[in-house]
Amino acid sequence: MKIFVVVHDYLPEHIGGTELHAHQMAIEMGRRGHDVTALFTERDTSRAEGDVRVGELDGVRTVELVHQREFEDLRGSFEHPRAEALLGKLLAEEKPDLVHFQHLAFWGPNCVSMARRSGAAVVYTAHDYGSLCAGGTLLTRAGDLCAASRGGNCHDCIAHLPLVPEAWRGSLGSHRPAPDRDTLLAVAAQTRRFQYRQGVQYAQKVVCPSHFLGDLLVENGVLRRDQVVVMKAGYPGPTLPPRPRRDGTLRIGYVGGLYPSKGVHVLCDAYARIPETRVGEKGPELHLFGVLEWFPDYVRELRGLVEGRKATFHGRFDPADVDAVFAEVDLIVVPSIWFENQPITIQEAFRLGLPVLATDLGGMAEAVRHGVDGLLFERGSAAQLAGRLTQLDGDRELLQQLGAGRPKVPTLGEIADELETLYQGCLADLRRAPTDAARS
Repeated sequence: MKIFVVVHDYLPEHIGGTELHAHQMAIEMGRRGHDVTALFTERDTSRAEGDVRVGELDGVRTVELVHQREFEDLRGSFEHPRAEALLGKLLAEEKPDLVHFQHLAFWGPNCVSMARRSGAAVVYTAHDYGSLCAGGTLLTRAGDLCAASRGGNCHDCIAHLPLVPEAWRGSLGSHRPAPDRDTLLAVAAQTRRFQYRQGVQYAQKVVCPSHFLGDLLVENGVLRRDQVVVMKAGYPGPTLPPRPRRDGTLRIGYVGGLYPSKGVHVLCDAYARIPETRVGEKGPELHLFGVLEWFPDYVRELRGLVEGRKATFHGRFDPADVDAVFAEVDLIVVPSIWFENQPITIQEAFRLGLPVLATDLGGMAEAVRHGVDGLLFERGSAAQLAGRLTQLDGDRELLQQLGAGRPKVPTLGEIADELETLYQGCLADLRRAPTDAARS
């Protein structure tokens, strides 16, 4: 079948979990004989907005659209005319059998309905909460957890965005006198929620990597229960035996983005609280792997928290070297302060025989079984995390038991089998009722 994979960012510039999963699955589907094209956006100030470049990466045909991530009015944060125009052109010219949206940022919900109306089967993977939340994380601007209800005060989280009253004239009806900014923000928030809820209804199936995410989107009226398919990501590398680590310096690892919602500051604060030495032995080391240049002020804050301690900021790494990166540490910490869905880092750690310490929240709490394959700690509690790390530093038998208790991690091939079956089911549904499917 001819498949379009649509994603916000892509390798090699972006190496987040969504991008890695989308690319690995595109490669695998190509290997199975499918004709795969990856469509993505990129900020590139050396080129014109809307510029298109066709290329190839690891055998996958790519179509890159320049999107500078700038807009005059906040409507441009969820409506993307140039992206819609490009997708519409490619749908008409190439007539894919199926379009799989791996992320809707910089494409927008209108693209989902466009794809379905073109006659293609449509699948959407919800890697975060973007269809419900403008920030995608369900965090307020103050960094608190959002209650995530249908009547949520979403306009507080978009208040910093540019707002041009004229752009909303059609959404205000006969409203007189001219509304104030708070009213416009409320209308904008409602419009965004409505468009996303309408758009994702055109996806025949929505893959959710955790039950938590799927349940939350259904409860908030974004998805129908019959759309949801819970499916983890698959991993291409070998499953290694649990790593014995009974003595020596404990090496604490973090692998991922270095920005506030990831809670790396919680980890650094916790590490700074751990006693520097144990009797006759050196204290633990902290190893952080992730891009240092994207949020320099935050990285500077992190360095200040661990100043004088044995903390190493390793920076960016090639995704192909992930096994070697994990080999540098004895456990992985996932300290995110938002409702992480199903962090790829957790499953990679399990695949490589490492226990995981994670925030007791969202998909992280679903993935890590406390006392079996890892330990959980309260959101934002550096003190509790420090206690967990100190516990494992002094009890290497427990560390080894947790590594041995890891669950089975699905392979890339196993998940590709599930996804291929899902694709075929969506195509079969279209063949049975093509007119109704395109109209629904």
